[in-house]
Amino acid sequence: MPDTPDSDQKYMAQSLALAAKARGRTCPNPMVGAVLVNNGEIVGWGYHQKAGMHHAEIEALAQAGEKARGATLYVTLEPCNHQGRTPPCTEAIIRAGIKKVVYATADPNPRVSGEGHKTLTKNGIETIGGVMEQEAVKMNEVYFSYMKSGLPFVTLKLAASLDGRIAMGPGTTTGLSGDEARRYVHQLRLGHEAVMVGANTVAADDPQLTVRLVDNPESKQPTRFVTDGKLSLSLDSKVLTDGKAKTIMVTTSAADQDKKKKIEAKGIDVWTIGKDARGYVDLKALLHQMGLDEYCSLLVEGGGRLAASFLKLGLVNKVVMIYTPNIIGAQGLPAVGELEISELKDAFKLRDMECRMLGKDVLIEGYIVK
Repeated sequence: MPDTPDSDQKYMAQSLALAAKARGRTCPNPMVGAVLVNNGEIVGWGYHQKAGMHHAEIEALAQAGEKARGATLYVTLEPCNHQGRTPPCTEAIIRAGIKKVVYATADPNPRVSGEGHKTLTKNGIETIGGVMEQEAVKMNEVYFSYMKSGLPFVTLKLAASLDGRIAMGPGTTTGLSGDEARRYVHQLRLGHEAVMVGANTVAADDPQLTVRLVDNPESKQPTRFVTDGKLSLSLDSKVLTDGKAKTIMVTTSAADQDKKKKIEAKGIDVWTIGKDARGYVDLKALLHQMGLDEYCSLLVEGGGRLAASFLKLGLVNKVVMIYTPNIIGAQGLPAVGELEISELKDAFKLRDMECRMLGKDVLIEGYIVK
């Protein structure tokens, strides 16, 4: 059965569905799925499950065996052509006798981009890119952003009343969201390498910041980052005592050194980062260090001052806003702190917004217009 544009779409859609099975588990690598088709029959398939494990193409080739010879390979990302944690996929594709390779999008990694296509073509393999490219880029938005910037892809999550308040007042707990919204937040955590809050949020809520309310067969937990410029946090806080996930305290040279030693004695890492102009943790420097440590994605969960700081510095990629059916009033704590905006034209704007219900709550997601 000959290949057609319709069949290309069909098999690429299946490859994308395979890739999505590893969501949140492949950092610093992308999610990739592959399907091998010979005479209209799927003879092999696979997806990249975790950094260091076989790439999707290798999984599909192993499953197909000799049936791979003369087949068409559908893969969601341009095959790699360099030695990384694993050998080049192009070499395996050539050895297997693949007739044609159809991929969704080029790889933004400078060690890969275009080189896989060139190598395959040079070896007589028909190679076509750009099939369902938009869907593939969207799926790997974290990877594409990380490859281009070297910084984690930042999602800012806020849960607020209809009038934009996250708590009744300073020092009070939040907990406005319903059960379905809370499950959604836990799903978000599962999809990120790291989650971050400020010391004030920990002092008010004493959160665990772990994945508990959704299926988590591999017991994956994001690393918990807490920004605390002077290490004022109570040593009894759950993030420092429960042992449920890795915690990294982020502070400055103004930190209480005695408390720093006590925190480290608990087995908690403490990162000392430079100060910004106000004496708080320099968030740009922090994200740079996180990028070097291969944290590809970060979920910022609050509070208001931390949210404002990330926005003002242009560090937010995506906003997830959960509105609850409450009106609290001016005495409540605002979801976002002072942004120093005097005109509406300077307000932060969102694109590609989506809206849906989570039980009785309203979920709005969108991307910051850079």
